[in-house]
Amino acid sequence: MRPMADKPQHPPTIELDGARLRPLRVADAGALYAYLRDPVVTELTSYPVVSVPMVEAMIERSLSRWAAGELSRWGVALQHEDQLVGTCGFNEWSQVHRWAELAFDLAQAHWGKGLMRQAVAAVLQWTFRQDQVDRVHAFVRVDNRRSQRLLDRSGFVREGCLRSYRVCRGQPHDFYVHSLLRSDQAAAQQPVGADESRR
Repeated sequence: MRPMADKPQHPPTIELDGARLRPLRVADAGALYAYLRDPVVTELTSYPVVSVPMVEAMIERSLSRWAAGELSRWGVALQHEDQLVGTCGFNEWSQVHRWAELAFDLAQAHWGKGLMRQAVAAVLQWTFRQDQVDRVHAFVRVDNRRSQRLLDRSGFVREGCLRSYRVCRGQPHDFYVHSLLRSDQAAAQQPVGADESRR
């Protein structure tokens, strides 16, 4: 996969309400491991059994991909102490086919506060502005209602069910595929009466 031409080799820091999206750091491994080892966080995902080497490899992969000019994940950190509480961004990216696979996770203590919805919105806005992606999709287990609601509220469309799509800690599970097109987001952001306001 070729890098994005003339793009920064690291993700920008994006300020949210009470938090920020920023590049992951090697020093985030402890915080990432601490919340991913919570079975409530990972039980409805395809994460394997979490270990310190696994999260260190996740961070290294993200850093390497950004350094190569490829889309990857941001860290979600609290503004006042810069403590990592989640990640949001892309597991995979196809430059040829102009799609990216969205993924996110968040420490349980921060669920239900709208933080990940902010993060997803910011990631999508930044990504579509780069003019490298026309489609973002996400794969979500059929029993993961919380993630499905987040995608619905973010404008994604459920396209269908992929049966036995991923093996999650030894058991096959069905996954829904959700997608958002650049044209979907542009239409959603078009203000009502915009034509009239320009006259």
